[in-house]
Amino acid sequence: MYRIMILTSFIIGITMSAYLLRRKKVPSRIIVMSLALELLLCVYLSIIATYLLSGMGGYGLNSTGGAVGMLLGAFIFSFITPQYKEAFWDAYTLVLPLMYGLGKVGCAFAGCCGGISYNGICHIHTQEGDVFPVQILEASVFLLIFVMSAFVYFRNRFDPLKAAIIYSLVKIMLDFLRASHADKIVSENQIMCAVVIVLLLVVRFRGNYGINKETV
Repeated sequence: MYRIMILTSFIIGITMSAYLLRRKKVPSRIIVMSLALELLLCVYLSIIATYLLSGMGGYGLNSTGGAVGMLLGAFIFSFITPQYKEAFWDAYTLVLPLMYGLGKVGCAFAGCCGGISYNGICHIHTQEGDVFPVQILEASVFLLIFVMSAFVYFRNRFDPLKAAIIYSLVKIMLDFLRASHADKIVSENQIMCAVVIVLLLVVRFRGNYGINKETV
């Protein structure tokens, strides 16, 4: 189920991105090239992040690294085809919580990336003891965030940089409930999200992404 949900998240995310780009009249050739770059960066940075965080001793898919790859792809194509920069930022930022939420459904089935020790309501029993259902919570929160973001998007009030910053802040807060955060003041995932926030603020204040829209 884990592999199925990860694959599903990629397929749905890429398909929705292509649909959103077509709505903005982006040529099919450019859409295909941007999707290829997005997939390459998303998978590559996801694997590299896992490799580095494991102390250069393991491989896998890191969702935060994948999200950074998606944003980097949007940033790159906003320079390659500046006339479509708004469309790229909107499309690839909007699908992030959807892809992340679906991926966390797979993690919940796999039982990986468990929560902190917890024996209250809705706890999950594992070989290591009772833990908090952090993957289920993350999946629910980010899928809800996607619905809210889509609502704002179709009302033409979606600001991709503000949205990406909000996604990162929510991820930082939820990471406190992960077992990997135990005995740490700040986790590696939180540091990555904080760096992303700083870079997004730099992009916004420098005006590099060329979007001036209000959002809620």
